Amino acid sequence: MSKYGYSFEEKFERIIINLSESNLENSFLIEHLFGSDILEKFDDIEENFNAYLKVLTGEEEVYKGGGNTSIIRAYENFTLFESLFPDGEEEVICAIETIEFMKILLDWAQEVFKCDRKYERISEERLEEQLSWLKGAWGKVNKHKERLR
Repeated sequence: MSKYGYSFEEKFERIIINLSESNLENSFLIEHLFGSDILEKFDDIEENFNAYLKVLTGEEEVYKGGGNTSIIRAYENFTLFESLFPDGEEEVICAIETIEFMKILLDWAQEVFKCDRKYERISEERLEEQLSWLKGAWGKVNKHKERLR
């Protein structure tokens, strides 16, 4: 579980994350990321997780990404989300620890996988495969978290 408060809601057969209780400044940048820049497809989720994991473990120095809503720069200790469409002249940025963002990503992925099964977009067997991958991904995050202590 992440140290930031959040919840999930199902809307129009999609999983939406609400980070309003997280106390993260400009948390809407992360909310918009899920489902628009990180698509709700297993391959996309896995690819993004692996990119962040490489940065978290020091295999890569930085991950630069982005898409429809923001520019993302991830470093071992923190990840920055910068709005592509700031209001006014001021930059709109959200900063979060990389490991905490990865925890939120994995929680969201689990909800997405269950939603896909609920609406029969995937088989029970595929759901089990995805949940197995998720268990392994959590293991990698927890292993790194233990090294930080």
